[in-house]
Amino acid sequence: MGLPNPFPRTQKICKSANPAFILFGSRFFADQTILELLAEFLSVTFSDKWIGSKGPITDPLPSLSELRGWASADEEQLHYTPPIKLNLKLFALLCASPLDSRHRVHEKQYSNLITNFISRVRSTTEKPEEVREWIEDFLMGFQGAGFDRTWCAQTFYPISTNLLTQETIWNHTVAKSKPILDWQDSINEFKTYYTVSRHRFLARGGELLYLQLCNLFSNPERDIESLAKKLELSNDELNYGTLHERLLTGLNKLKTMQFASLDKLVDFIENLDPETKWKVNRKKSKLTCEWCPEESWPEAYLFAVETSRILGAILDPVERLELLQIGCVLQVLRSLCAQSLRYADLIPRQGEGSALGYAWIFTPLDGCTRQQRLASCQNVQIIFRLIQRALNNKNILSIVNENRENRTMAAVLREAETRYGHKYFNLLGKRLGIIYPWKGAEPRFILTDKLLRYLVLSVIPPGESCEYQDFKRKIYMHYGIAVEGEELLDAVSWSGLPVNSSVQPDNGSWFTQMLRAGGFLVELSDGCSIVQNPFSLQDSKGVVTA
Repeated sequence: MGLPNPFPRTQKICKSANPAFILFGSRFFADQTILELLAEFLSVTFSDKWIGSKGPITDPLPSLSELRGWASADEEQLHYTPPIKLNLKLFALLCASPLDSRHRVHEKQYSNLITNFISRVRSTTEKPEEVREWIEDFLMGFQGAGFDRTWCAQTFYPISTNLLTQETIWNHTVAKSKPILDWQDSINEFKTYYTVSRHRFLARGGELLYLQLCNLFSNPERDIESLAKKLELSNDELNYGTLHERLLTGLNKLKTMQFASLDKLVDFIENLDPETKWKVNRKKSKLTCEWCPEESWPEAYLFAVETSRILGAILDPVERLELLQIGCVLQVLRSLCAQSLRYADLIPRQGEGSALGYAWIFTPLDGCTRQQRLASCQNVQIIFRLIQRALNNKNILSIVNENRENRTMAAVLREAETRYGHKYFNLLGKRLGIIYPWKGAEPRFILTDKLLRYLVLSVIPPGESCEYQDFKRKIYMHYGIAVEGEELLDAVSWSGLPVNSSVQPDNGSWFTQMLRAGGFLVELSDGCSIVQNPFSLQDSKGVVTA
């Protein structure tokens, strides 16, 4: 196989000196936290967007006709414009930022915002200063990521689309070499003292996931029937148009199910200094998404189906966001494995693996046997080597060699493996809590209660159920997750290990115990159990259906 075909079409891929960018797209990156992965995905989704110069597109997803036109165009990238909201971040996060990161003009502007806030408070029971402290503590509770960063570089927990903001980095070095005494000076020269396009923390991972969905719907001629058959999907999920509509409806619902009082409070804080708000947003520029591999559409199809089910169920808003966060991380891990399998030049394996061809052997945190632990450890190492071999693909390295300039190939590969390759896979799995232990040798996959909950809600449609054996097969086909039975034996074979019964659970199934504890398992008889998704489906009109 040659080089990956980029979506959208671009020649940038041939100018890259990073093998991970060529292989996986630009980019999955170790410095991006799992919360910021979701926040960036939602930021692209709910911002105004342009395909080249065409737009703005205000819907969460471009229409099918817009996507199909985009697929045939050259060098037309996706642009979007999330808000910056300096007043809100300063008011809510300055006191939660490190002391040595606060510039004196920031503290002065913070005092001005506090004064303006107190002057506008009208309360018959509380003092204005007490109201201000309560509101500040309340907003500080939405601090999501970047606790050790400057206030403006931190990310809110995206409980509301009104809290989705652009990455904004204060340029400490510039402020030292070119001192300022007044807040308005920093705003008048906003692009000198602040940077909004570095992608250091909102590092394009969420953009790449969004591009995968766009890539999926851009070509209706792709044959998804064989993949859908393995997954046992419904006719609605087999139809491109219906799936696109379901995903669009779910995302729109996510935006409309907001906390009205929180949104009004956010707008009130942001308007405490309308001049700053106006000047900053006038000077903001469009952010540009890069590319994803065109052949990543199968994993994007799985992501679209699973996300539409999470969005369609009746869930608590915070729980829905937590599940979407897990889904984004699993999609990154799945994308790394599936794409690596296409370019790793491996000897064909005995096991078939998931619908995308790989397998993960999962164990319980406690109580697993030595054979189970060793099998999972070996499986993790196989995944690491798979990604490493793909990054060393000779066709990819030939492009890297043309563009690496003064860097050695060893240094290029070392960075790719650490920040974008198998070491990133390891780090991301540990952040999600599914690779254990955090430190030490012999990492293995473990199943957590949070992951189990996500698996049930993503592979079983809302309000439906399936037999226990079918559920095991579904999670294996979707994610490559093997826990016991035939799927585990296949995963063991895929990992190059001898197939025997020693890896199967002893003294009952730990997996059924977890399902039972979570309230998902219904045992009809000694030989028949079903796994149910107890969360009902809400239709497009807001009607709850069983």
